[in-house]
Amino acid sequence: MPLSRRIYPLASASALALIALSGPLARAQAPTPMATPTSPTAMRMEGFVPLVWDAAKGRMLIEVPAFDTDILYYVSAASGGGSVELPLDRGILDSAVIRFQRAGSRVLVVEINTGYRTTAGTAQTATGVADSFPTSVLASLPIESTAGGKIVVDATGLFLRDAAGIEAVLRRANQGGWRFDPARSAFHLPATRAFPDNSEVETIATFAGDAPGALVRSVTPDPRSLTLRIHHSFLKAPSGYVPRLGDPRIGVSELTFRDYAKEVSEPTETKWITRWRLEKKNPSAALSEPVKPITFYFDPAIPAPIRTAMKQGTLWWNKAFEQAGFINAVRAEDAPADMDPMDIRYAYVLWINRDERGFSSGGTYRDPRTGEILGSKTRMDTHRIRTIANYWDAYTAALPADGSGVTVADPALVTPGAFAGMPAGQRDMVLVRQALLTAHELGHALGFQHNFASSLDDRQSVMEYPSPRVKVAGDHVDLSEAFQKQIGAYDKMMVRYAYSVFAPGAEKAGLAKVIADMRAAGLHYVPDTDPRWTWYDDRATPTAYLRETYAARSILLKTYGQAALTPGEPVGALRDARLWMVYLHHRYAIESAAKYVGGLYQNFVVKGDTVPPTEFVPAALQREVLGLLLDAVQPAALAMPESLLAQLVAAPGSNKEDLSGDPAFDQLQAARIATALVLEPLTEAARANRMLALAARQKDTLTFPEMVDAIVARTLGAPREGTEGGRAVQTAVQSLTLDALMILGAHPEAAPAARGYVLETLQRQGALLAGRRDPDRLVGAWAARSAAAIARYLEDPAAHAPKKLAPDWGEGPRSRFPQPPGPPLG
Repeated sequence: MPLSRRIYPLASASALALIALSGPLARAQAPTPMATPTSPTAMRMEGFVPLVWDAAKGRMLIEVPAFDTDILYYVSAASGGGSVELPLDRGILDSAVIRFQRAGSRVLVVEINTGYRTTAGTAQTATGVADSFPTSVLASLPIESTAGGKIVVDATGLFLRDAAGIEAVLRRANQGGWRFDPARSAFHLPATRAFPDNSEVETIATFAGDAPGALVRSVTPDPRSLTLRIHHSFLKAPSGYVPRLGDPRIGVSELTFRDYAKEVSEPTETKWITRWRLEKKNPSAALSEPVKPITFYFDPAIPAPIRTAMKQGTLWWNKAFEQAGFINAVRAEDAPADMDPMDIRYAYVLWINRDERGFSSGGTYRDPRTGEILGSKTRMDTHRIRTIANYWDAYTAALPADGSGVTVADPALVTPGAFAGMPAGQRDMVLVRQALLTAHELGHALGFQHNFASSLDDRQSVMEYPSPRVKVAGDHVDLSEAFQKQIGAYDKMMVRYAYSVFAPGAEKAGLAKVIADMRAAGLHYVPDTDPRWTWYDDRATPTAYLRETYAARSILLKTYGQAALTPGEPVGALRDARLWMVYLHHRYAIESAAKYVGGLYQNFVVKGDTVPPTEFVPAALQREVLGLLLDAVQPAALAMPESLLAQLVAAPGSNKEDLSGDPAFDQLQAARIATALVLEPLTEAARANRMLALAARQKDTLTFPEMVDAIVARTLGAPREGTEGGRAVQTAVQSLTLDALMILGAHPEAAPAARGYVLETLQRQGALLAGRRDPDRLVGAWAARSAAAIARYLEDPAAHAPKKLAPDWGEGPRSRFPQPPGPPLG
């Protein structure tokens, strides 16, 4: 069949007798000497794509296994970039379906366009689709030998190139101009091997840069030269897998393409779920072990006690798979010492070090044609355990003196004698969180998406991002429920949808029942445009979460101090991330709650559902949320106790988490940061426009003018604070309020009615400030200058509006009101 004329047919019912990808994992054969046209001492590695290493010329030759035949090709990073902000961690970077095509004295490596195809119809139909869209030639390889009918090509050009798109990654990250340098690149032979179903080639890839950016300078010995190991994998394309249609109402990951075999009345966009191939040993049994379990191998670099907890968290998923008819579907094993982490066949859990804390993440190797998951590389950030240990440090003084209220881990998570120097509660908090994090990330590797609405259902999914649950017990906090300790009911629904085996002809009805059962159980899965979709939140309502975090924060602020330090640690370290864990303990509750103001509930709905596509957020809830949010910007809520401020000496050396930029800690800066968390989202142009639109539809809702008036009344119009410290904080809040309103009043995307109301409000406030007389000379001077600034602003709002209320952390510690580093946690 010509290269560009390939039909991707839907599997028939008879294909339910699935074929396993491979038997027991085969080991690579030892390389054998062979003669080539250029080198009598070249080394040959037999396998799926036979490899020939020509040491004399530093070339990698390959024997073409077949022409015009699908081969799966993956490019991965085998070594990392070391920076949180550079997306260059170890793991998969690109995947493709390729075919080798002979063109005279050369062989083209052609990437097939799987985004546009036909799954049925005639060969002429397939030809028409294929010829309508481009393919991509990845390399043109010269033929070195045709002896014995076997085509051997010099594949050096395929491997020694910017195969992973590193130049573009660095350019997008504003890290200067970079180019692949073949003169300083080579093959990494220890990780270059061939097996019956796959062949692996690894290279040492060097990129030369001019004017390298700060991120590269911070992690590279010579910032002009960035060197990574890049891994190439060829995998025999599997057959016999039966795709399963996706459904937007449940968070199973999907492969999307356009299918031109659809009827003209149907959309061409098609979604197939991504999942592993799982078959029952005993197809007739309600519960059966799988023919081939999904096995995750854990990096030996993971400390043994942490690895034990991570493996146990992985096995939580087996409870969910029982709902789909499988026993022991998931296995967690220590990786053998000789296992190559980048080998395409393995589901490997990598232990990733970076310069700072960062997200863990999962990456799967899927068949781009069908969505079948064939392998995975899950990246677990090493700093996360330190973050959770920091949370314990920050909270420890607020715990009851009798030792109650601490996290207690399942004994299966705890290695006897591990972390002997840590309090048991801290150790257990770290281990429970790491087990949960592993269950979450390997949930991605199993084919599942986030569910940031499961907090509404009291932790019914590990696919949520949790922050520690800090309950209040009298004058103390309680960490006994800090983190989820098992798989959730929603997770079981996802597993049922993706992995249940249905009788022929029963799949459609069976999948519909899963969705119906999920809805009947009251489990939430909503679009990311819904206000209920928020990471790191907790509790069933935003008001309950706000009240709980406010109460806990008050206790934490009163107790935070040197008890948070380890023996011998400088007292100046109190100004690090642990301070923000306490002072901004409510940050995620605020982020979640602000979405409800002017929000609109939205649901995933298909034709025939009884669930409404949209629902108004009750006006009473919006008003209650708004009132609680404005409670957070009152001077009493923003103040730090003097007993704490007196301990905040400057830390020796640099402390990136110390935002004050001065040896004397600036508590007013902290107040501005906390205030911006509330005011910035409330005064977004998009929110203002939405509130105007919704008010035109819904009677008695919270209106945009009502929200603006409430903000002004609780900040600019609040009674004068009686103490000097209180007035200083109040002035800081009032300044940010004016800035926020000025930004909104000049925003080009804000509706004219919203801008007009804000400008009128500012005009009134300018008049009030101009006539204000205050015995506090600082306050009086601020009022006069603010009135003048408003008058100047009203002449030309676009020219005189502040540029931004709260600069991002990356803009530098001395920018106006930078936010401290936030997610992941912290």
